[in-house]
Amino acid sequence: MPDIVVDYELLNQVAQKASSLKEQVKQARESNQNYTTEQVGGGVSYAIQAYYEVWKGSFKRSEEKLEQLHNLYEGVARGWADWDFRLAGEASKQEASLAADLYRTQKEIWDDWQEAVAKGYVDPNDPHAPKPPGERESQWTTTDGHGNTTTTTYEYGPDGKPTKITTTITTSSGLTSTDTTNYHADGTYDSTATDVYGNVTTTTGNSQTTESGDHKNTTDTFSSTTKTPDGKQSTTTGTTTSDYNSTTGHRDSTTTYTTTGPDDDGKEQTVHGTTTSSLDVNGHEVIETIEVHEDGSGTRTVETDGRKEEWTSDHADQNSGWVPKEDD
Repeated sequence: MPDIVVDYELLNQVAQKASSLKEQVKQARESNQNYTTEQVGGGVSYAIQAYYEVWKGSFKRSEEKLEQLHNLYEGVARGWADWDFRLAGEASKQEASLAADLYRTQKEIWDDWQEAVAKGYVDPNDPHAPKPPGERESQWTTTDGHGNTTTTTYEYGPDGKPTKITTTITTSSGLTSTDTTNYHADGTYDSTATDVYGNVTTTTGNSQTTESGDHKNTTDTFSSTTKTPDGKQSTTTGTTTSDYNSTTGHRDSTTTYTTTGPDDDGKEQTVHGTTTSSLDVNGHEVIETIEVHEDGSGTRTVETDGRKEEWTSDHADQNSGWVPKEDD
C-alpha cells in the first residue's frame, strides 16, 4: 500500500472558501429584489423580480451544496490535523523528558569534573575534559515555511526535571490545538488540552518511575474527562507501563484504557482499548491501537513513522477477523 500524504491545510482552505461562497450566495438570495421604476428604469424592476423568482430555488440548493462541501473538507482536514497534532504533542513531551535527562547527566558529569579539578585530581587543561552543559532550553518554535508552527515551552524544577510543558500548534488557515501539563514532585500531574474540534480534555494522573541499571520503568495511572463544544462528555481511565533503555534509547510502552461516553449517534457506550508503542534511538516508532465495543466489534489502527492504516472487525475482542477499513 503506498503512503498517503494529505495536505489538510489545503483541504481546510477549500472548506473556508466554500463557506465564504455560501454566504455570498445567501446574501444575493436575500438582497433587495424590489427596485422601483425610478431606481432602475421602466421594465427593469419587473425583470429583476422575475429573475430572483426563477432562480431563488437554485440559489438555495447552491447554498446547501456549498455547506455540504464545507463540512466534508473541514471534517477531513480536522481529522488528519488532529491525528498529526496528537503525535506532535506526544513527541514534544517525550522530547522534553529525554532532553531533561540528557541535560541532567551532562551537568552531573561537568559538576563532578569541576570538583575533581578543585581537588587537584585532574588536569584542568585536559583536551578530553567534558564540556559545560550550557543553558537549558526552555522554548523553541519550529515552522514548515508555510506559516504552520509548533511552539513548545518548558519549565524546570530545582532537580532539573520538567514541571510544566506547553505545546501549541497553529496552521496558517487557523487550525490550532494546545496542551499544558503540570508535573508535581510527588509524581502526580494534571493537564488541559484543546484539540482542533474545540474539545477540551482535563486529565489527572500519577506517574512513578523506578531505575534498574540502564532501564527506567514507569507506571502511569490516569483519569480524564473530555467535553465537546455542544456539551457532550466522556470519561477515560487507564494505565500505561513503559520501559526505557537509557543506553540504547529504545522505549516500549503499553496503555490499557476504558472510555465511557456518547457515540456518533449520541448513544452511551463503553469502549475498551489497548495501545502498544515501540520507539528506537533513530526515531522509528510503531503504535498499534485496538478498541473494542460492547458488542465485540472494533477497530485496529497501526501508525508507523507517519503512515496510518486502519482495520475493522466484528470480533475485535478476539483480535481476529480484521479487514481493511477502506473495504468496509
